[in-house]
Amino acid sequence: MTAHLTEEEQLEALKRWWNENGKATLVGVVLAVGGYFGWQGWQDHQRSQAESASLIYQNLVEATITTAGESLAEDKRATAAHLAGQLKSDYRGSQYAQNAALFMAKLAVEANELDKAVEELNWVLDQNPSQGIELLTRLRLARVQASQGAYDKALAILAAAEPETFAAAFAEVRGDIYLAQGKTSEARGAYQLALNSLLEQQANRRLLLQMKLDDLQQPAPTATDETTDSEGDA
Repeated sequence: MTAHLTEEEQLEALKRWWNENGKATLVGVVLAVGGYFGWQGWQDHQRSQAESASLIYQNLVEATITTAGESLAEDKRATAAHLAGQLKSDYRGSQYAQNAALFMAKLAVEANELDKAVEELNWVLDQNPSQGIELLTRLRLARVQASQGAYDKALAILAAAEPETFAAAFAEVRGDIYLAQGKTSEARGAYQLALNSLLEQQANRRLLLQMKLDDLQQPAPTATDETTDSEGDA
């Protein structure tokens, strides 16, 4: 009898607990299960998006393959523009879209369409890219703007970021811009900074920078020298 009453008491306690906590527990379980499957679904969606973007980018690269010395045909350029546009519109937040814009900027420079290149590079910067992509894009944009004669804009683009591991490249481009402006002293300082920032194993870059510095250290011919040369030729 005692055991029977104990079982009834236990059952009654269980009923009371369920009335007080059962619904909340059930909701918690449902939310946990739903959250798990929701997270899995989101991951699957992200994976699918990445795979689709990767395939489109691969098609973009393959569409622009040419043999040595061959220029890109108009139909291939149109295909590349279409695929890049698809990546930028449908997969805007992906690195594939940013890479596509960088790729199209390169094609634009090769076709001497510098305004188009500037547009593509600015689009990349507007996407808040990773630091590495941002610095690379700033370097390319500064070079394009310098080619357009927009030297102040090019210097501002370089000055708007901390170059860190790109310090040597930033300094070298800055030196090229100063040299194009005729500011030899500033160019010399920028090249020296670039040379000092390079690692010892970057021998080819060091040699190129040293050649740029050596060129700036050559004295310009004076009027007397030119007169002497003319008399000698006579």
